[in-house]
Amino acid sequence: MVVKSKHLIAAFNAVVGSYLGTNFFGDTVTIRAPYCPLIRYRSALSRYRSAQPACHDDEYAATTAKHIDVLLEYLDKAYGNQIREEEARHKRSPPVATFEWLWLAFKPGEVVYRKIHDVWTAFVIGNVSAKHRADNGKVKEYKIDCWNIRYRQERMQRTSSTFEISPFPGEQALHTLAGVPAAFFPEDLDQQGGLTMAQRQIKMGKMYWELVKRPSYKEYDGRLVDRDGRRGGHLAGRVIVDAEGYDRFAHQAPDQRMQPGLFPNPGLMMPAGQPKIILPQFAPQCTCDACTRQQDPSRARTPGPFADFEGRDPRKHEPPRNDLYFLVCSPDIPALLLADRRWGHVRVDRLAEVKCDTEAFGNLVLDPGVKLTVKALIGKFAAADGTVSPWPRDFVRGKGEGRIFLLHGSPGVGKTCTAECVAELTHRPLLAITSGDLAHPNVERSLGYFLALGERYGALVLLDEADVYLERRRTRDLRRNALVSVFLRALEYYRGVLFLTTNRIESFDPAFTSRIHVALHYRRLTNEDRDRIWTNNFDRLERDNAGKVVVSRGARDYVSRRGGGGGGGEVSELKLNGREIRNALQTAVALAETDAAEEGVEEIHIAEKHLRQVVKMSRGFKEFLLKRRGYDDEEEEDEEDEYGEGAGAGRDSDEERRGPPDMGWGFDTL
Repeated sequence: MVVKSKHLIAAFNAVVGSYLGTNFFGDTVTIRAPYCPLIRYRSALSRYRSAQPACHDDEYAATTAKHIDVLLEYLDKAYGNQIREEEARHKRSPPVATFEWLWLAFKPGEVVYRKIHDVWTAFVIGNVSAKHRADNGKVKEYKIDCWNIRYRQERMQRTSSTFEISPFPGEQALHTLAGVPAAFFPEDLDQQGGLTMAQRQIKMGKMYWELVKRPSYKEYDGRLVDRDGRRGGHLAGRVIVDAEGYDRFAHQAPDQRMQPGLFPNPGLMMPAGQPKIILPQFAPQCTCDACTRQQDPSRARTPGPFADFEGRDPRKHEPPRNDLYFLVCSPDIPALLLADRRWGHVRVDRLAEVKCDTEAFGNLVLDPGVKLTVKALIGKFAAADGTVSPWPRDFVRGKGEGRIFLLHGSPGVGKTCTAECVAELTHRPLLAITSGDLAHPNVERSLGYFLALGERYGALVLLDEADVYLERRRTRDLRRNALVSVFLRALEYYRGVLFLTTNRIESFDPAFTSRIHVALHYRRLTNEDRDRIWTNNFDRLERDNAGKVVVSRGARDYVSRRGGGGGGGEVSELKLNGREIRNALQTAVALAETDAAEEGVEEIHIAEKHLRQVVKMSRGFKEFLLKRRGYDDEEEEDEEDEYGEGAGAGRDSDEERRGPPDMGWGFDTL
């Protein structure tokens, strides 16, 4: 169809506008059958016929009305019956459609919902195109291009996505298609928290906007979004939501682990430099001479539904007033997964505020003097409102003004637990890194990466088993010397709080002494300490499981020397450390769960027999080690040097002289 009527072309601009590549400028306009834009907007054209702008004189208005009548009459004659039949299908419950007329349900500029990673996600339809068969010209596939909004490269940007719909016979329910137009979405208020899908998406979009403004320390319980289009597993733990930090740091991750959701599909950023559909900033308006003359250059034109959708920065700009913007914001957002020290994408609706366990430090079984010292020193580092913020700029002046704590003592006496409890007490994130996180070709870059994250988030950084990297330098061991130099330099300039733990302080290089601000020795656990650890673990287990787990009196008495259960002696003889006690209790819980499942009861009852089984296994393991090594852990701990560390480490002196194992660091000599 070639339209030459200036009256119709002006009417098209007043009703349809130039959205998504369909513009009506020029002396003639060519529209291919089946004239999709005209059929989609035929009702709007009919309304415009009777409600033209006041500046149209009688003759112009009458001519416009006549030309619209001719056009609508032609469309009705050519397709009217088929359109009415298809629209009747749309009104059924549930709404259905035929493949031939499926495009009627997908109108560019309107919202479509797609289920991605089991989550309904809103998009704006950008374009609907059809691929035709070469033999008979029939449509063999519809392709729907759409977009939504997510934060990338310091601003909110449109992200493109495409889905296809293949032919189907007869009729098919619209809600079963790969994309469901918003007008035909099957609402389920019970599943949607009492909200319509649009209301729910708008609520999440506003949350997304706020989360982008600054890093946020959150609890997460849900599935990770996987980059391959699959569900990326379940995560229950703490995260730091940080869209800007993701852009800055994700590609610097030591092993470049592109974890679930690093580049979530479907949906790719619209490539820079390639043409993309330009969003109209203003509402459609008539382009006739009379309307053009009437426009006041000093007055702003009426904004369109997509005004100011491009390039917004939540950190600088006011939030949009148009809820459509929030409706099509991404439902997932980048976050640092603290437990795994990796990046992923998490669902906005599964985030919650962090509830720090401020009582954990009080329940920590430590020497009272050590406990008092730690609490006094970390009090000034508490985050008042629990928000994530970098360490203050006046925290350091120059170099060497960070706060570095060295916690040294035998395994399982509470060193790592101290750092965890301090993080709870100060309402700050804990970034616990291990030697495995740093064992990559460039250790300096890996260490710098994690320390930079610690500074950005005001996190407490914990380096467990630090002796692996801080051993004394040797004249002939260039690799070891380079490694020590890397850590010395990092500690010299680190701005933040760092916890180092070790049970081999005698192997530390002397140069680290001046970098450490507080060194705390953790003595061996006494039997009284072990009783308290058992009791604290029992109490916490019952408290955290809200009555679903019960520890019997017999079980409590069995592990206690004072309980009179007869097992206290054999349990105390094992001299379990804190970590071993926790592991033993977890094993007992697993045994109790099995019994509960076999008995068909919901309550998990931890009895004395479960602990007896665990103690028996532990005793057997320790006896095996004693036979193989000729000494037990307790004997090794008795051989303490002046630092309170086991001199038994001297048994590895030959290994120390040989230097560290070759882990492929590939250092250049510094």
